[in-house]
Amino acid sequence: MGRLTRGRAWWSGTVGRRGEFLLFLTLLDLLYGLSLLRPAAPAQQSPSSRFLAEVMPLPAWGGIWLVVGLICLGGAFGRCDRLAYTCAAALKVLWGAMFGLGWLAGEITRGWVAAIIWLVFAVFVMRIASWPEPQE
Repeated sequence: MGRLTRGRAWWSGTVGRRGEFLLFLTLLDLLYGLSLLRPAAPAQQSPSSRFLAEVMPLPAWGGIWLVVGLICLGGAFGRCDRLAYTCAAALKVLWGAMFGLGWLAGEITRGWVAAIIWLVFAVFVMRIASWPEPQE
């Protein structure tokens, strides 16, 4: 079996289950941030991208996602992960609010769907943040 112990990855003993979830958030946030750094031409953008770009340039949004991803990475391996979970949840709330506002403004036709998904995801992040790390 090599690097696996009791069905868990070799690094899970280092970061714990909360850290594992922060590594998932790191991947999500970094990939999402990178996708926003080089947006499509305005004529090719989706309505949601156009709306978000009116609020703030998409590369700036991408920078925020990248910073939160790096905070999550640090939190996964750090002694305290409260900042990482707070930033991750706050960004998902902000993103959900932006889609909700876009829908209310009539700019994003089905923005309410994305708003609900991102807001529920934020609740999920905060729920996991409240879990104690299991003691072995």
